[in-house]
Amino acid sequence: MTKIINEWDNVSNQWIDSLEGNHYRNDILVPETLKMLGEIKDKKVIDIGCGEGGYSRLLAEKGADVVGVDFSKELINEAIKHNTIHSIQYYVKDACNLEGIENSTFDSAVSAMCLMAVEDLESAINEAYRVLKPNGRFVLSILHPCFSYKNYFDEVGYNESLSEHLGKPITFWHKTLSKTINLMIKAGFKLELLCEPVLNNNNSNAGIENGIKLKTPMFLLISLIK
Repeated sequence: MTKIINEWDNVSNQWIDSLEGNHYRNDILVPETLKMLGEIKDKKVIDIGCGEGGYSRLLAEKGADVVGVDFSKELINEAIKHNTIHSIQYYVKDACNLEGIENSTFDSAVSAMCLMAVEDLESAINEAYRVLKPNGRFVLSILHPCFSYKNYFDEVGYNESLSEHLGKPITFWHKTLSKTINLMIKAGFKLELLCEPVLNNNNSNAGIENGIKLKTPMFLLISLIK
């Protein structure tokens, strides 16, 4: 785990610098996540794997009472630094062990492009379930498991750069689609909605160099109900 934390700490500045021009995030993932999440004004929301706090700030702007957690101390420090307007609470915590957060605390949970970087996916899903109130909603986005790793049935860790802006690779953990969904069902979640956003020249803004990316989904968004 220390190695993985160090990877994210080492690329934290580069990752933050890349976000302004990250059209996948800004034009596709953020709008779809907010749409699936629904009304959150005056709701308690936890942002699991909050990184530099971008999603947390957007949730707070929508009127939510937000707690952000991430295992990277460097990214949490950046989130705190940029938290100049909203009363967001940030904590250095592992998604697999949200120790100190009581059961049934939050109305909603968000995890944006985080869980594919978690080796123990089952524990992370169980923790999200634990801290949600009954009927709470969990909206998450991941790299699409059917298309993000070449050897689909090999559930292994692999290294990949997050973008052309980051020279240092990050460790991701591939799980099959069935394994991913079944872990959610096993935790007690009900599957509410799946979304495979279409990538095109309208929502990618800068365009996509490789036409193959237009023909297969790059991301999978999932909405779950406790």
